Amino acid sequence: ISDNLLRPAYHSANLLNHLVNDIIDFSRIKKFRFQLNITEFDFHQLLSELEQLFSLQIAKKLLRFSIDDSGLDLSCFKNDQQRLTQVLINLVSNAIKFTQQGEIKIIVTKNQGLYRIGVKDTGIGIREGDKEKLFKEFGTLNGEEYRSMNNHGIGLGLMISNTIVRCLGSQGIACESEYGKGSYFYFDLPQDLTHLGYNEPESSLRLNHVTLKTDFTINRGQCLCRRILIVDDNDYNLMVLGRMLKKRNFELIEAYDGEDALNKLVSSYQHYQQCKESSCRRVNLVLSDLNMPRRD
Repeated sequence: ISDNLLRPAYHSANLLNHLVNDIIDFSRIKKFRFQLNITEFDFHQLLSELEQLFSLQIAKKLLRFSIDDSGLDLSCFKNDQQRLTQVLINLVSNAIKFTQQGEIKIIVTKNQGLYRIGVKDTGIGIREGDKEKLFKEFGTLNGEEYRSMNNHGIGLGLMISNTIVRCLGSQGIACESEYGKGSYFYFDLPQDLTHLGYNEPESSLRLNHVTLKTDFTINRGQCLCRRILIVDDNDYNLMVLGRMLKKRNFELIEAYDGEDALNKLVSSYQHYQQCKESSCRRVNLVLSDLNMPRRD
């Protein structure tokens, strides 16, 4: 199997895994069945593992990454390590997505007996009017610049993370941001959650069987479609869909955003109108992704 097929498959599998996990967490939150597993863990080690986890992504974008844990006077925490890691992964991932140059920093300070844990970046920032959308269900930011940096997001990550930190003993995630200069997301956390009277048993959700049935039955000999315009800003999706359609002998035109698609659609129609040949065909069908850059 060629590398150009394995990489898209691996990328798509990871994306699907994150989406499924977000939807599972979202479902548990809606049904009030969200439980924690409280253990003792080394917070310094957790931060070190996060740095290793994101090292390749940081290097690929030529960003700087640092950890300022000078305010961490106690290394041993008693909380849900997995859920805390999940929140920090979400915050750092967002920072990487929306930062094109500069620095991303994890900061730990002491604040009125609690530990303030935050992620600061020098990214695109957030407009004041958009901040209220951040922690809502399916809350995504409008604007071409946001969508071009986050074309796979469905708007659940921050909402789930905010709910998790509340379960971990925080008042929630706060955001300080200036458009064009960067953002700072942070939350306050107790060093020992059991001191607040929380002692939940471990609970896990197991997904035993997932069955995906795909029945792609469109055939050139069974419909009037001959030429299809496929529109997607993801090269992997275009390649997979293109291969599926070419096997059925369809003629394809590819476009990478909404404006490109409209231009090619108009050009195809004008050519069809002027063409005298019987073999000339116009676009019969458009298959398009949603939330496209430049124009939806």
